[in-house]
Amino acid sequence: MVAIPTITGLQLATACLMFARIAGMLFTVPLFNEKAIPTVLKVGVSLLLTMILLPLHRPELASPLAAASLPVLIWGLFRELALGITIGFLAAMVLAGIQMAGQLMGFQMGFSVVNVIDPVSSVQVSIIAQLHYLVALLVFLALGAHHWFIRALYESFRLIPLGGFIPGGGLLPLVMRSAGNVFVIAVKLGAPLMVALLLCNIILGVLARTVPQMNIFIVGYPVQIALGLMVLAMAMPYTLVLFGQLYRDLFRDILRLLAVSA
Repeated sequence: MVAIPTITGLQLATACLMFARIAGMLFTVPLFNEKAIPTVLKVGVSLLLTMILLPLHRPELASPLAAASLPVLIWGLFRELALGITIGFLAAMVLAGIQMAGQLMGFQMGFSVVNVIDPVSSVQVSIIAQLHYLVALLVFLALGAHHWFIRALYESFRLIPLGGFIPGGGLLPLVMRSAGNVFVIAVKLGAPLMVALLLCNIILGVLARTVPQMNIFIVGYPVQIALGLMVLAMAMPYTLVLFGQLYRDLFRDILRLLAVSA
C-alpha cells in the first residue's frame, strides 16, 4: 500500500504564502500582466513556480506565526501579496516610461490621432508608443530578464521570511523614485526626436514667413513624419542599449527593495 504523506499546517501555510508572493508579482510584471494572457494560465504558472521553489525553501525561514491562526495567516497572505505586487510595480513603471516616451514622440510627429488599443491598459495609445512597448518586450525576453525575476523571487525568499514582510523606512522613497523615473525615462528616450522636430518646426516657421506662397500645413506634416521616422530609425540601436541598461537598473532596484524590506 502506498503511504500518503501527511501535510502539516506549517507546510500548507508556507505553500500558501509562497503562492501569494509569486502570484502578486506574476500578475503585475511585464509580459504576464497583459489581459490577453488568461488568468487561468497566470494562476497555473504561479502554482508551477510554487512547486519548483517550495523544495528549495528552508523551513526555518518560514514565520511560525503564519500557521498560528487563520486571521494571522490571512494577514500574512495580504503582506506577501503586497510584496509581490511591489516587485511587479517597479518593472511596470519602466515599461510605462518607455510607452510614455513613444506617446510623446508620436504626438510630436503628428500621430496623435493614429492610435491603437494597448492590450495591457485597454486604452488608445500612439502607434509609436506601441512600437516602443513591443520592442521593449522583445529586449526583455532577449536579455533573459524574465529569468532575473525568478532569481529575484528566490532571493526574496532567502532575505524575507514568509509572513514576515514589514515595509521598511526606505521602501516608500524607493517606490516613489521608481514612479518618478517614468518621466525621466520618457524624456531620455524622446529627447533626440523631440529636439529634431523642434528644429524642424523652427525652420518651417521661418520658411512660412519668408515664402508666404508655400502652404506650410501641406508641406509640414509629411516632413515631420519623414524626419521623425528617420531619427527614430537612427536612434534605435542606442535605444536598445538604453532598454538593456534600464532592465539592469530595475533588477538592482528590486534587490535594493528586498534589502530594505528584510
